[in-house]
Amino acid sequence: MYYLFMGVTIREVAAQAGVSASTVSLVLNNRPGIGDDTRLMVFKTAETMGYQIPVMERERKSGGTIRFLKIAKHGHIINRNHNVFIADYIDGLEKEARESGFSLEVQNYNGLDYEQIQKDLVESCPDGLIILATELDEMDIPRFENISVPMVFIDTSHPASPFDFVDMDNEGAVYSIVSELKKRGHQKIGMVKSSVDTRNFRLRERSFYEALNYYELPSRAEWTFSVDSTFEQASIEMEEELEEGRDMPTAFFCVCDIIAFACMKALKKKGFTLPEDVAVVGFDDLPSSQMSDPPLSSIKVSKKRIGRRAFQLLNRRLTANESLPYEKVFIGSELIIRESLGKNSAEELQIPSRRIK
Repeated sequence: MYYLFMGVTIREVAAQAGVSASTVSLVLNNRPGIGDDTRLMVFKTAETMGYQIPVMERERKSGGTIRFLKIAKHGHIINRNHNVFIADYIDGLEKEARESGFSLEVQNYNGLDYEQIQKDLVESCPDGLIILATELDEMDIPRFENISVPMVFIDTSHPASPFDFVDMDNEGAVYSIVSELKKRGHQKIGMVKSSVDTRNFRLRERSFYEALNYYELPSRAEWTFSVDSTFEQASIEMEEELEEGRDMPTAFFCVCDIIAFACMKALKKKGFTLPEDVAVVGFDDLPSSQMSDPPLSSIKVSKKRIGRRAFQLLNRRLTANESLPYEKVFIGSELIIRESLGKNSAEELQIPSRRIK
């Protein structure tokens, strides 16, 4: 039997029953590995709480169906500019699922509508969920505890929620950027951050300042610029940020490639030569990074590996004969160096101090 719980979370049922949240999930999804006494006690506890809604029972087919939820809560990041990025997640997930006999469905949501998500799950009953949580925040993730379908979140992590997460190593990636810029002789390193708040952007911003401190580099408030995360609006706002008289860094770390492209456009419009006047590095290594002018140096995230690992975590929960601890997995990345970083060494780098005229 497949259940949804409305108004009460699996964690609350688990607390009342005196068992783990993963045990409750196994029971409600009719998984093996739980003793009869515990199973009966969990069902009775849930029934007593009065929130269970039984959905029609179906025979489990070989393999089954995994659903990928692509949730564009506001669309500032999950949009057409990142379709290739998201497709890599899906490719990795689909390949791994297919090898295990599962089929993959992709469901798009414009806005975060829990009632619609729950309704769709009731009507079609997938075996498991992979949720793209790029635009979800710390208040959004816990609400999925109302859904008893096994699930894994990608592109985020939440310390208080009892789920499996697979995310990129934002901190390590940013440290590698700052290290490379220092090796190239940059002492005045700025950041172009996003005015749209996401966990990944926050981690990159925090790690940037930590890395500056670690590598004993200066940090000044006027070297930090804040713009929207869409190309068109970021270009406009970056031009506005480049006001007259502002002291300029010799290199910019941009929290994503889209912002980096907008940053380069605005800098060139203001008369800067790239990378001679200002070096620029992004994050995501979108295909267009190779075709920008100059080609953009960027962090390459192993998106297909994230998709594969997400399915592996989900599949182990679907096939487990016992209660399993939740896992938070971070996948490493690589700095791809292109012409936007300029000269290869500090000896070759000769950057004059410059203010915007």
